[in-house]
Amino acid sequence: MKFAAPLLFVCTLFLVPTITHAEKIDSFLSDITLHKDSSFTVTEIIQYDFGSETRHGIFRYIPTKHPEPASAWYLERYLDIDIESVTRDGSPEPYTQDDERDRIYLKIGNANETITGLHTYTISYTVKGGLSFEQYGGAELYWNVTGNEWEVYMLSASALLRDPEGLFTSERACYRGREGDAGSCKSTTVGEDGTIFRSVELVPGEGMTIANAVIRSKVEKMVLERFPALWLWVSGLALWLLGLVYFVYRFRTRYKTGNTIIPQYEPYEGVKPMYTGVLTDGSLDPRDITAGIVYLAEQGFVKIEKIEAKVLYFFEVDDYRIRLLKPVISAPNGFLRQVLSLLFGETASVSDLVTLSSLKTNTSKQRENRIILDALKSSVKKDLVSNGFFEKGTHTMLFVAGLIVLAIVLFVSDVINLEGQFVAATIIFVSSLVIVMAIVARRRTRKGYEARDYLEGFKLFLSVTDKERMEFHNAPEKNPEQFMEYLPYAIAFGVEKKWAKVFEGITIPNPDWYDAGAGGASFSAVNLSTSLGAFSTAFASSSGSSASSGGGSSGGGGGGGGGGSW
Repeated sequence: MKFAAPLLFVCTLFLVPTITHAEKIDSFLSDITLHKDSSFTVTEIIQYDFGSETRHGIFRYIPTKHPEPASAWYLERYLDIDIESVTRDGSPEPYTQDDERDRIYLKIGNANETITGLHTYTISYTVKGGLSFEQYGGAELYWNVTGNEWEVYMLSASALLRDPEGLFTSERACYRGREGDAGSCKSTTVGEDGTIFRSVELVPGEGMTIANAVIRSKVEKMVLERFPALWLWVSGLALWLLGLVYFVYRFRTRYKTGNTIIPQYEPYEGVKPMYTGVLTDGSLDPRDITAGIVYLAEQGFVKIEKIEAKVLYFFEVDDYRIRLLKPVISAPNGFLRQVLSLLFGETASVSDLVTLSSLKTNTSKQRENRIILDALKSSVKKDLVSNGFFEKGTHTMLFVAGLIVLAIVLFVSDVINLEGQFVAATIIFVSSLVIVMAIVARRRTRKGYEARDYLEGFKLFLSVTDKERMEFHNAPEKNPEQFMEYLPYAIAFGVEKKWAKVFEGITIPNPDWYDAGAGGASFSAVNLSTSLGAFSTAFASSSGSSASSGGGSSGGGGGGGGGGSW
């Protein structure tokens, strides 16, 4: 009997996996094809081994909520999933479909029949609204292939990402593990049929997620949004609108400004070019960053040189080379230091060079720039608050409290009986007003509104023709110094080409900070403004780098869910 314990241990070691994995998935293959309308078709081929268990079939559910934020806080993104066919071992298989609010549920099999052993299930469906779109123009297919909620062991999982129309870039990643894990898949292979991602040995709770960047210009932007618990919103809409009208009225009467825009002939005092766009439209755009670069060039921090680059060894296109002339740390404020970091990186040295084309193609730099852009937005807000253009109080806790209450009510809305609808609508009304109050608290001050109206007048002055300019009262005479001084402001407003057109035909010396390149062409204000427009395009591309280059995880993206047997 002294060998009983070791023998029991050995038996347990070999028998437990057999018992645990008696029912398993031998292979899970997801065949995905993306289309130009940004929809994609998915064919899941699941080799499900019931072992000796007697079952009717399998079930599969897929979430229909998109993890990316919607365009407004009161909306949510969703996926439109259309099931096209379901087969077992190559023949049509009966199934029931339950389209719940947040997921689609398939119960596959015949309730009057049972099966055992290995069977191959094929589920084909089309997904609309599934792509992720970045704020600055990037796009990607970020898809949870298997889901992380399967009840059985999965020996192998793979995804074949087809690209017959050339819509994907080479920037891709594959993650495996439990939700939130960033472990890499076993292999990623690019072949004639497409890119194959593969993982092995996924235990219950683990899954595989893929991400591949998409060429944004080649696909339509399809974003599907909806009101959460629509019926509940309709019931409280009238009260909500009444409250909103009241707060808007109080808001406008406190900081009422005139609607007449008066032409202004010089910038608002104390406002640098890169802040003018933010003060007028409320957001940081690529052109605001370009305005900051030109301002830095005028201050002697960088020099811009126009060069020619070859494409496919034959065609020449315009490119731009930027040289750092002063240490990044010596820039006047945090915003401008971060703008220099966008160009040269945070460890840049004097005389470092960067080309505009490299900002569009260097994926590692794009990932770095996404972080810097977030810091830029934060820096702009702090500067505008500290300079008195926006109120300091954000009432963050008030905003969060309102959102939490609203989310709870919407979450339980499906189980509220008719008697509770009025109570729910009242709660929505109150919590919505709390949220509105919190948002209104982060508003412009009187100085902020005055600056906005003044800058609109300055934009008007920069964008009108010579004939219209003569109608202005005491408008200043045109001179080359004025063109250069106001050029960054015109870029921030998006009217640099109109501003340059005013100086067409006027001789303007080539500035020290700009080299028009070889050829000896004379300086042209119009050509310069066109060249600088390429900078905004580059930053829109650079900052739009998608998460497929890194930063993702298993369980991320759309899709997912899980399944089992019944």
